[in-house]
Amino acid sequence: MMLAPFTTATTWPIAGDVPDLQAIVWSQMKVLANNEALLHAYQTNLNNVQATPPAQGLGTSAGTTSIAITGLSGIIVLGSTITGGTIPAGTFIVGQVSGLTGGNGSYTTSVATTTTSTQVFIYPNGANPPWPVATDAPTLMLLTQDQQAVAKLQNALLSAYQILLNDSAVAPPATGP
Repeated sequence: MMLAPFTTATTWPIAGDVPDLQAIVWSQMKVLANNEALLHAYQTNLNNVQATPPAQGLGTSAGTTSIAITGLSGIIVLGSTITGGTIPAGTFIVGQVSGLTGGNGSYTTSVATTTTSTQVFIYPNGANPPWPVATDAPTLMLLTQDQQAVAKLQNALLSAYQILLNDSAVAPPATGP
């Protein structure tokens, strides 16, 4: 059986397809814009957390909610997160018992701590320790690679849609997303 040669020239997408294709393009553009906004928000949070260097010194405590800080560099602010050694995660400074305000002295913590002359870091205003930590590197690399793959796919889709619109006989819309 012999097939008839293709003789009719049709333009695709046909005019009826254009609104659907435009909706897809605008949807993809919104996803790209949202992803960009999310990445900027992450970067802003990272910059804010790392903008103020932590105070640091040696901390000593004996299973109570009081910790003595010596050799301090920086200033301790009430509400600051304290980390280091065996200090439980999420511990923060709730008051100062002795010493110069914000300097070397004894501080009340939110939970009992036990540590002996341990390097401690005090992050102002309850900020988290600098992020990312070294152990996050593999996960961050994977996230970066995933984001790059998504961006490449979205760019390829947008290019394909643009080519379809350009090759069609239909004029593009006057406004963008």
